[in-house]
Amino acid sequence: MTFFYARPDTAGYRIYALPRPMMPGDTATLEVTTAIENPGFVNDGYRREVLFNGTFTSGGIPSIGYDANLELEGDEDRKKYDLPEKPDDLPPHRDPYGERTLLFNDDADFVTFECIVSTVPDQIAVAPGYLQREWTEGDRHYFHYKQDSKINYFFNLVSARYEVLRDKWVSPDGKEVNIEIFHHAEHTYNLDRFVASLKDGLGYFYQNFGPYQFRQVRILEFPRYAVFAQSFPNTIPYSEDFGWFADFSDPNDYDYAYYVTAHELAHQWWGHQVSPNYTRGANLVSESLAEYSALMIAKQKYGPDNVQQFLKYDLDRYLRGRANESKKENVFINCNRAYQWYQKGSIILYGLQDYVGESTLNGAIRAFRDSFGLKETPPFPGSYDLYDFVKKVVPDSLHYYLEDSWLKIALYENRVISAKAKKTGDNQYEVTLKVKARKMYADEKGNESEAPDTNDLIDIGIFAEDKVEDNGKN
Repeated sequence: MTFFYARPDTAGYRIYALPRPMMPGDTATLEVTTAIENPGFVNDGYRREVLFNGTFTSGGIPSIGYDANLELEGDEDRKKYDLPEKPDDLPPHRDPYGERTLLFNDDADFVTFECIVSTVPDQIAVAPGYLQREWTEGDRHYFHYKQDSKINYFFNLVSARYEVLRDKWVSPDGKEVNIEIFHHAEHTYNLDRFVASLKDGLGYFYQNFGPYQFRQVRILEFPRYAVFAQSFPNTIPYSEDFGWFADFSDPNDYDYAYYVTAHELAHQWWGHQVSPNYTRGANLVSESLAEYSALMIAKQKYGPDNVQQFLKYDLDRYLRGRANESKKENVFINCNRAYQWYQKGSIILYGLQDYVGESTLNGAIRAFRDSFGLKETPPFPGSYDLYDFVKKVVPDSLHYYLEDSWLKIALYENRVISAKAKKTGDNQYEVTLKVKARKMYADEKGNESEAPDTNDLIDIGIFAEDKVEDNGKN
């Protein structure tokens, strides 16, 4: 058995031999004693896992087996030590090892989870699962959590001086889901936004993608030493940087607190119900579907016009990401970069629902979820499985869009060259436009070539003069 330890003198790597070999079907108990320590100051910033008030850690247990993610990554670093370039693609589609291995960990598939965690007397410690018991012993405050269904081998521990807001959501079939927001006592400004996003998301995802698998959902604020949110089973640690005290009084503002909450909730379906495998592009199963799900919630809440802010942001981030690409850009179905599975994925899927209809696309995604949701044994799903389900609902006339967005790298240069308007009646106009439309295909190195025989559907919008509504919204 192989374990990784955070010991600089051994590069974190040790090998142990069992006293006798284990045979198929054998079981054994492995006890691990580990610690997160901060002796002095680190050279590269700070450690944020264990804090005086606001601990958030998801580590501490050694990995089993060789972990290629700990190898040197950079081309220059590898060249310095006479190492060959390290490919950054996962195994190909339908790879036997890739299909039976989960993307987010290769130590286990689904596991049973139970945890007893202690903290100082005035703090609340939280882990995934349902609280079984809480008590004080000596100078420690103890909490016992147990999950009654199998989950990904993916958990977190959080501890802080929390105030707790409690609410409920009830599904159409009468199932109650407890909502709990663990927050810093002074950060009450936008709690209603978090609750509204959770309720809206639970309702929309239930209706379109299937039931929620847990009886609770928790959001846990942690200090802004880190700027992200992360979705563990029924437990979502969430940086205080994401809107806990932001001012959204302007109705034209980008409500990122509502959007990020919806995205993280969506991971309870995409990541925890449907857990992607370890093949090329598999991360889009988790991240692109979560982005799409959050866009649908934002569209329902604020309307399609407001969603244009989200899409413009995603387009800019995607184009900036590919412009700064240091190696290559994969086609979407093989995506291996965050700017692809987040930003490009949200644009592609939003475009698909615009073309084929929201209910049609959601039906394909629901069928994908029904096929792979809560599946505890391999083979696990990859990007190609989602593509197959989506392709079934895309008419022949739109297959070009599906292939351009998933299987090729297509870029567009569409613009209005000139526009004239002539009034022909009461609130009626004759509008003449001169439009330039161009489509190019790029290879993985960024070389572009003109697309032959372009015959695409292109939206052309004609807008009236901007007006300000009574609530100040443009």
